[in-house]
Parts: sequence; structure tokens; C-alpha cells
Amino acid sequence: LATESGQRFSLAIDDVLLGEIRRARSASGTVARPAASPKDIQAHIRSGMSAADVADLLGVELDHVTRFEGPVLADREHVIGQALAVPVLIGSEVEPDAQPTFGTAVRDKLSDVGASAERWASWKDESGWIIKLEFTANEVAHDARWSFDPRRSVLSPLNSDATQLSRQGS
Repeated sequence: LATESGQRFSLAIDDVLLGEIRRARSASGTVARPAASPKDIQAHIRSGMSAADVADLLGVELDHVTRFEGPVLADREHVIGQALAVPVLIGSEVEPDAQPTFGTAVRDKLSDVGASAERWASWKDESGWIIKLEFTANEVAHDARWSFDPRRSVLSPLNSDATQLSRQGS
């Protein structure tokens, strides 16, 4: 970049800025916008963006994005399933042969507080997979988040709602 007086500056071009540049160019009609690659589209979907948001960001038609989102959405659902199946250790009140899972333990807690509108989501960011649970309890919306390492089957709470749901006892 350069100012009117000639000073020069460097600017890192990230995905957001690149999307804005493409959008500005296509709006002015100066440059035909190239189609986004499937790899770029899938990376954005994997990071939790919706198809409409990706289409807006990359300046492409929604139909172009939806052609490539299916496998990534299936992957994100699979990661949720893996997280819910992680075995957990709960105090002595469990039968010796029973091996409760993260999903069972969390759903038991949700049942105890009369929670409703349970909705799970996952996405991958630079630190790894994030598992999110939205629910409503006592007319208050909650958003619990855990980091998840599928290779090691390790979940770690990232906020207070997740910490509360991860604790043993009431």
C-alpha cells in the first residue's frame, strides 16, 4: 500500500481481505471473478461457515459452493459422533461393566436441569476441532464449547458452560 505522499506499507492478505478485494472488483466490473477452488470452499465450510457465507466471502454463486460442501458437513457430523462416543469416568454410582460416554453424561446433565433445544455443532480452526453444544435451560440460552482431539479421544472444556457440564455431580 502507498499513501498520497508516497509512504509505502506492507499488508498481509488473508482470506477476508482477498474476499473483499474480489467483491469490490466484481462490483466495479473491472475483473471477472474466478471460480473458487473446491479446496478453498471446503476449508471455509470445515471452519464452521455456512455455504451462503462462503459464497459471499469468495464472491461466487451459492450453487458452486453447495457442490463441494457435502463431504465436509458429513465430516463435521462424524467428528460430533466421535466426541459423543468418548468414554468417560464417572464416580462409583455406575455399574462396573457400564462404560458411559461423553454424550450420555452430558445428556444426563441436560435432563437434570430440564434443558431443551439441544443442538450440536463442530468446526476446525487453527488449534484443532471445536465441539459446540447450544441448549436452553431455565429460559437462558447456553453455549458450551470443548476442544476435541479425535486421535487421542480427548475433550477439554473451553468455557464455563462446558466446564459445568463436564463436572461430576450436580
